[in-house]
Amino acid sequence: MTTQSINYSAVTEALKMAPGNPQKIVQAKRMEREYNETVALMFSEESGVSFVPVPDEKDVERFDARAKETNDPEDIVRAHLIRDRFEYYEGEKTAHIDHRVLGSQLRTKLAEGTVTKADVKAAEQYAKINPTPDNIALFTKIKRGVSSNE
Repeated sequence: MTTQSINYSAVTEALKMAPGNPQKIVQAKRMEREYNETVALMFSEESGVSFVPVPDEKDVERFDARAKETNDPEDIVRAHLIRDRFEYYEGEKTAHIDHRVLGSQLRTKLAEGTVTKADVKAAEQYAKINPTPDNIALFTKIKRGVSSNE
């Protein structure tokens, strides 16, 4: 088992981007199931370690210390899982600000006519995360703008 494949932010991102695409929905649900199975395996009653769904810094330090102390591969995976969730939730604290800034930047680029292919992907994510009529229209306009420039 590699710790690189266990990433909570990738699972949540896949779930956010999946609506409207059956193939992506299946892939996201598979990722979610694999992640949940890994968590259940690593934090079972047999392991004697309880899972912390929303860890704080003390939890991260505690799991890291145990992993360093025991050097057990399962403790290392547990420490990775806890750190990964901590980093995800720390990032979520400012996600709404990042989201507003992205929307503003995309609208400015559209008005200036300087949209790129990378902006299409960013606009798609922006519209999927917050699917208001304005955000969906922004994505459509950016997509058309890039298509007409090609």
